[in-house]
Amino acid sequence: MSAHPDLFGDPVLGEDALARFLPTRFTPSGEALDRRGSACSDLACPNCHLSIARVLLEHAYRILSIVGTPGCGKSYFLTSASWHLRHALAKQFALAMADADPVGNATITLHEQQLFLQDDPGKLVYLEKTQLEGAHYDSVQLEPGQSTLLPRPYLFTIRPTKQHVNARGAGILTEVLCLYDNAGEHFLPGSESVLSPTTRHLAQSRNVMFVFDPTQDVRFRARLKGSSHDPQLIKKDARPYRQDTVLLEVASRIRRDAGLPSDEKLKQVLTVVVSKSDIWGRLVPDEDIRTDPYLCEPRPDGTVLGRIDKDRVERVSAKLERLMQEIVPEFTTAASDTAERVLYVPVSATGCSPSEEAGMMKVRAGDIKPWWVTVPFIYEFSRWGKIIGSQRSREPSAKSTEE
Repeated sequence: MSAHPDLFGDPVLGEDALARFLPTRFTPSGEALDRRGSACSDLACPNCHLSIARVLLEHAYRILSIVGTPGCGKSYFLTSASWHLRHALAKQFALAMADADPVGNATITLHEQQLFLQDDPGKLVYLEKTQLEGAHYDSVQLEPGQSTLLPRPYLFTIRPTKQHVNARGAGILTEVLCLYDNAGEHFLPGSESVLSPTTRHLAQSRNVMFVFDPTQDVRFRARLKGSSHDPQLIKKDARPYRQDTVLLEVASRIRRDAGLPSDEKLKQVLTVVVSKSDIWGRLVPDEDIRTDPYLCEPRPDGTVLGRIDKDRVERVSAKLERLMQEIVPEFTTAASDTAERVLYVPVSATGCSPSEEAGMMKVRAGDIKPWWVTVPFIYEFSRWGKIIGSQRSREPSAKSTEE
């Protein structure tokens, strides 16, 4: 990517972008020189010409995709999870989570500030709905005269700190987490086109996290009638969605882009993130879904290998799956037909009910106390090996999602 201020204008990205080029001249330290002789340190993709974070060439990366229907709470879940992961990983697992691309992560950083860094705890806050275009996407012209919309990922590094038991291998164990978050409308049947291939990251994802919203299902709403006065349950203009149909559409796109037969189960883990558990959590009896299932015991030498209680997570998953089989059987059938491994995780991104103001749902900043938002991610991280341990009883779980 050119560095000289006179070299603006790129055939793929447009007149407002710095020109991209294939370098032929270099400085003694290996930096490319543009046409005006300026040293360039930024990298770009030779195909789409978009910027590439250098960390992606230095460490392994794993893609996780957040999917779901419009209005299911994906942005709240992702924002709450990213904020609390930064703290939970450092405090309980001796892992540092950092922005690998501060510019690309600007939207989620702003969302974290809006929810968790307010001076006034009584202020009502909310997140704008993820748009079909804008800051989450880049428009490129892969073919002359045809603009193609590509989603922009959030990039984070996960690195062992000096307190980690495997700190000596930090360079090898460091990985880049790539999170994709689309507008819910992009997952509706018929929404993707050649000029808007916004969900093709799904085929490359290691874990697809489907955010299921019980308040969008009339049967869940009927089950909770009278037991909760949350405005999301009694809102008269709430739009219900067939969430199983959206899940099946997601699975169909993954099979298509990965070249899989139409009836083959996906190798990716499917994590069903059942949102807004502060409303319906009482339907899963005898389980604590407010406190995180993590264990952190320093070793004699002062190092740490934090653990997640997988038995507890999988026990809750089994109970939640049975509940959903009872209320929304078509969804659990779709999930089991979609992937070889399915994990159900109850989550509340805010831990409190919102207030309706001028037709918008807002939450009081000081009331936000999320439940289990980091669990889907830390459970996934524990499968990466050597950075997070797991705690299991002598009797293995009846239903395990281990590889």
